[in-house]
Amino acid sequence: MTKKKRFGISEALTRGLSETINVVENNAGTYRNVVLPLSRIELDPDNPRKLAVDLSDVRQGIRPDDPLYDRKQEEIERLKELAHTIKSSGVINPIVVYKLGEFYRIVAGERRCLASILAGKQEIEARVFNDKPKGFELKLVQWIENTAREDLTLDERLGNVRDILSEYQNQHGKTDVNATLLRNIMGLSLSQSTYYLTVLNAPADVQLEIQRGNIRNLDKAALLANVSSHETRKHAIDACISGSSLKELRSLINQQKTNKKSKLELIAPAKRGRQTVKINMGSTNNVDVVKALIEGILIQHDYSKYTDVFSQIDWMDLRQTTKAFRKLIEIMEREIAA
Repeated sequence: MTKKKRFGISEALTRGLSETINVVENNAGTYRNVVLPLSRIELDPDNPRKLAVDLSDVRQGIRPDDPLYDRKQEEIERLKELAHTIKSSGVINPIVVYKLGEFYRIVAGERRCLASILAGKQEIEARVFNDKPKGFELKLVQWIENTAREDLTLDERLGNVRDILSEYQNQHGKTDVNATLLRNIMGLSLSQSTYYLTVLNAPADVQLEIQRGNIRNLDKAALLANVSSHETRKHAIDACISGSSLKELRSLINQQKTNKKSKLELIAPAKRGRQTVKINMGSTNNVDVVKALIEGILIQHDYSKYTDVFSQIDWMDLRQTTKAFRKLIEIMEREIAA
């Protein structure tokens, strides 16, 4: 049986949104909660829109010759899922509007409004501002709307945070942005604020995969953004895209760091002192023998994961070759003991 998608938000998130709403109210002035006829609600042409469908598409249907017909049809199908929830549970969170003449224009809640029409509703609960919120306050209100959406991508969430910070600095002047400031502005937890700032400053490869929709989880994105090694980060990104859990990603990154540390120890500059002239395991001064032994072990399935540890060995350096062989013995003892 297919599990129905729920459009509610958690108690913890609701508390965070309440704090954010208080910030908006303190900055944007008075408002009132009312029930409005859907026939008197308009979309705001000045607000950037994510949806292609508009009120006429929902009320009258999409024209067959519409150049955006396929995209609009897909959006209508997704709105029908929300409409199903509204039919049974109503609109959980009021939309936000401002009055303009005899009509009300939507600041936040466009999807809820359109889905309510699809659900056959005649009225909708709304929070009415006396004046249209502007700049920083507008971005905060829209953040509340977007945070309640389950279909919003991580890239879109980051864009919202980026816009809010930009508007905040426009209003209050350039200021250092830290997790505490972001928490106070948006009503997030301190850990969430830290994660958002980390990801906003993530390396280009992490940001690219977020934009492509391949990295969708904030916690995973923050973990990847904190990996300084390009090689390790690439492996972790590939694993993330393949579906690895947060726990698995942490394990992979830690393992990569351990392997890198072992590799660096092997290729460290030789210390001054008496030149090593033979390898003490039996006795040989033929480095090809040691190389063949090590490579013969590494092609085995249980040891292939250690290939990178030996990838930069200078086989003509007897000291490095000796350390490599000792490292191999250490690895084999550990693997066999396990």
